Amino acid sequence: MEKEIKTILSLFEDISSVPRCSKHEEKISSWLINWAVEHSLDVKRDRHKNVLMRVPASRGCEDEESIAIQGHMDMVCEKSIASKHDFSTDAIKLIYDGDWLTAYGTTLGADDGIAIAIGLALVLNKDEKHPELELLFTSDEETGLTGASNLEPGFFKSKTLINIDSESEGVLTIGCAGGEDTTINMNLEKESIGDEHVFYKLFVSGLLGGHSGIDINKGRANAIKIMVELMKEINLKFRLKLSEINGGSARNAIPSYCEAAVAFKENEIGQVINFVNEFRDIAKEEYKDEKQFDINLVKIKRNSDLILSRVSFNKVIDLLLELPHGVYEMSAYDKHLVETSNNLARVETIGNSIEISTNQRSLTASKLDEITKKIEFTAKAHNASYVSGNNYPSWQPNKNSRLLRKSIEIYKSLFLREPKIEVIHAGLECGVIGSKIDDIDMISIGPTIKDPHTPNETVNIPSIGKVWKFLSKLLSSGLQCIR
Repeated sequence: MEKEIKTILSLFEDISSVPRCSKHEEKISSWLINWAVEHSLDVKRDRHKNVLMRVPASRGCEDEESIAIQGHMDMVCEKSIASKHDFSTDAIKLIYDGDWLTAYGTTLGADDGIAIAIGLALVLNKDEKHPELELLFTSDEETGLTGASNLEPGFFKSKTLINIDSESEGVLTIGCAGGEDTTINMNLEKESIGDEHVFYKLFVSGLLGGHSGIDINKGRANAIKIMVELMKEINLKFRLKLSEINGGSARNAIPSYCEAAVAFKENEIGQVINFVNEFRDIAKEEYKDEKQFDINLVKIKRNSDLILSRVSFNKVIDLLLELPHGVYEMSAYDKHLVETSNNLARVETIGNSIEISTNQRSLTASKLDEITKKIEFTAKAHNASYVSGNNYPSWQPNKNSRLLRKSIEIYKSLFLREPKIEVIHAGLECGVIGSKIDDIDMISIGPTIKDPHTPNETVNIPSIGKVWKFLSKLLSSGLQCIR
């Protein structure tokens, strides 16, 4: 087993040297094509940069039906405030810490680079028997499942698919939420500001953030919400002036950082600083698990004589406060499962407008439509425009799945315990693929990954070995019984 883990980690190191932020998969897509050619595999790529490698069946398995091994090639590119990492050019710097692998100051990209590494390791391992494999690596999963949504009929042929994008070893995922994005734009009125005002940057930083699906019910703080609440409270006492606000980085990441350029009358600064410190102490007490959480006020040079008018300031604050964030409804069938949620993901000042991004998820289409309409209604009530899209379907569980039954049998034989069967609130490409291909049988598996979509992302190395052991056994043992 040690040999196989080393092979997977070595491949992951190679993958981590290639830039692969969502919507920028050109380099990793080309790297995969070159790797397949070097290993004499049949490979193709479509216009959406999806890559398919065909791995010939082992001797004696030629008559068995092919199986697809699927993962996505892009990663969420988040970094700490202090990091100088350039995701467009720099390799991810890996850190081995006992049984865990993490990165220096950035997301690790084990979501979903480990899937690619495991898939390629299947090519290099000549000891295990398997039927023909189709290694399907899709693009732009993290910002809309674009690659999977644009798969053309016949791009792959397998009617059994194993997705490697779950984040808890010992769990067989058989269903997931669907999702939709909304982008809100509000035009701003600006006015000049007098010389008696001084400019400061207000920072909310160091929050845990997290995955907007699997972490949305953990009570983690949203930096945008905290910033807006703070500005509203300051304004009640000191008539805060706002120049711009920017926070969050990705639709599917809970915002861990927000900053605002603000101005106050110079004779009020001492009182404002005391007020901010008091607010910070109360907020830290409320969010005790946010160990690195901080709020700071730093003086900056005046770079503009324009700030938001009082009317625009109030409209922005009210809209951001009223937009929902977090769990909207829990499942009626499983009290531990989130049914519907929204992530208030990003806010950005662009010239004379504010752009706000949200990410809605739900296990049912009707509830997804309900939360999206609520967001649209809130935007409209504040005279803001909106566009909703990037809708993708949920994956409804099939508890009669032959692949699931075989997977449970294999897992129990290897580890002497039952695997957990789970439906998750995150989105998986299985939902999109299942909507395109009738009667495809699917499960999702993966090693244990903590804090995905954050600079604290880490993967458990022994769990990679367990996933490999399970997958190898599943591919080589009684495959004719799967279908």
